Amino acid sequence: MDLLRTAVVDITTLVATCHALRSSSGAADLAMERKQRNRLRREIKRGTVAYINVLARSKRGAVDDSLLVECRLAAELQMPHAIAHQKLLGHVLAHQAGSLDGLAAARQDLWRLAHIVGHLRTGMESLQEARALVEAKSADALSGRLRRRLRKALIAYARGVLRTKTPGGRLIVMARAVALDEIGPRGAAEAERLADIEAGADSARRVIARGVTKPLLDLSLDWQRSESEPG
Repeated sequence: MDLLRTAVVDITTLVATCHALRSSSGAADLAMERKQRNRLRREIKRGTVAYINVLARSKRGAVDDSLLVECRLAAELQMPHAIAHQKLLGHVLAHQAGSLDGLAAARQDLWRLAHIVGHLRTGMESLQEARALVEAKSADALSGRLRRRLRKALIAYARGVLRTKTPGGRLIVMARAVALDEIGPRGAAEAERLADIEAGADSARRVIARGVTKPLLDLSLDWQRSESEPG
């Protein structure tokens, strides 16, 4: 099982639930006091950010069962009332029209970002094995800065799609824009420099070049293009 995809499905389900609570029709069988809806929505927002924080901070090279449990526990700690009302929330999500609008794109976007984070970890682990690496300290510093930028981008994106007052299509464009702002030109430059260090250490090593530098460039081009497309 691809547990990275499982993690991204968890995140987008939380986001969809947040949207469903905001737009709840108030039908008799789904009726929920406004105060209760707002409380649950706030909890789920905090839970989503907590989940992503653990995912992005992890030093593991890949998402495994243990990391998935850590992410879910961190989210659950932020939303005790939501956990207690899981059945009701599932019913709201299943019946609220429009709660999933745009989330297929959001799921793919989050997967792309998380995949780059994973390859950065794997690439750095590979580089650390070459202790003859002359620029080890420089590579570590660059990796640390880029990892922080990617983590901030993940959180910014999640916060962006958690906004419930923005129309679906525009929501994705705005979330992409804030995530790109967190990465910035310096993030792209750091990825390029790491790829150069990787190639200098061993020309056969291409984890960072193929898994970080190129996907980050492709992602930036795709997302910038989406900003210029008519809504």
